[in-house]
Amino acid sequence: MVGLGNPVLGDDGVGWSVADEVERRLAAEAATGHAISGVEVERLGVGGLRLMEFLTGYDAAILVDAAEFPDRPAGEVRSCALEELADHAAGHLDSAHDASLRTALEMGRKLGASLPASIHAVTIQALSTDVFGEELTPHVAAAVAVAADEVMALLEAGRG
Repeated sequence: MVGLGNPVLGDDGVGWSVADEVERRLAAEAATGHAISGVEVERLGVGGLRLMEFLTGYDAAILVDAAEFPDRPAGEVRSCALEELADHAAGHLDSAHDASLRTALEMGRKLGASLPASIHAVTIQALSTDVFGEELTPHVAAAVAVAADEVMALLEAGRG
């Protein structure tokens, strides 16, 4: 499971907050003898090519990140296969280093990289991702537990 974002840009850090909560829950389950095996929790502030490189060697992945979709309420949690998300960066690149994750994954697979067959996205609708600060807005902070519930359900179902 990878929490994505920047923890000093307000709601953009929600992926890291969810990673913290999932890690806490996994430790609690392990303490009771009900551990979900083979799960790694990471926090990254990268995308595109760098994220694709990070995913190399994993069978499955869950990515958790802030989202800024139009007309969705702050704090809304959505879960879907990565392929179901629109590829917003396609066609808007300044350099090869700006490649969207989907483009980077396609390129990596064509080059023979061992990439996850299953990548699931859990998104949390953000309110503010461009203001310096470590605090999440109230609606987004309240969504951390909901997103962690979704990640745990995916892990228990073996999809992450």
